[in-house]
Amino acid sequence: MLIEARNLTHRIADRQILDLPLLQVAAGDHHLLLGPSGSGKTTLINILAGLLTPTTGDVLIDGASMARISPTARDALRREKIGLVFQTLRLISSLTVRQNLALAQRLGPGPVHRELIDRLISQVGLAHRADARPRELSQGETQRAAIARALCTQPPILIADEPTSALDDVNAQAMVDLMLSAARTTGATLIIATHDRRIRGRFPQAIELKPTALAA
Repeated sequence: MLIEARNLTHRIADRQILDLPLLQVAAGDHHLLLGPSGSGKTTLINILAGLLTPTTGDVLIDGASMARISPTARDALRREKIGLVFQTLRLISSLTVRQNLALAQRLGPGPVHRELIDRLISQVGLAHRADARPRELSQGETQRAAIARALCTQPPILIADEPTSALDDVNAQAMVDLMLSAARTTGATLIIATHDRRIRGRFPQAIELKPTALAA
């Protein structure tokens, strides 16, 4: 398994945010983590990416235990293997679309690959907006730029948190099309966490997360 999580729980004070006995994701799989607000989706995404330490349990990424490696090694593993599309997108406001991708590559495992940057920008339909800054983009354009940024280091794992939550039906399906196409093209494993049941039918494998008894 490329990703394996066992006996994951996460608590904040007396609140249990997450309780997940098992998650297994093979290389190249496309998985949906589906659940309402309070079910621990973002918490799980952050744990899988090594941004958050669970209260109990462990995550193995390509055989490496996230609980046992050092914080430095965990950061390096995330840079090399995981592309993240955050719910808040987090593009650098002072940089253009092209510069945001170049910065991601500069901070990643390899050199800046300008041809790949331009190809990804074109694939997400932003060739005409490559020199625009985030404030000049629509919500949909910003999301597409964030996906291109996540892909520009060619990670084997692509993880997106609520990528369709602010989109209408047509644009939500277009966003899923884009992520599935990008994952198939690069061979990446895709995990999407969402409460958006409009896209449930697009994923053969879905895990339903439910609010825990003590969840906020």
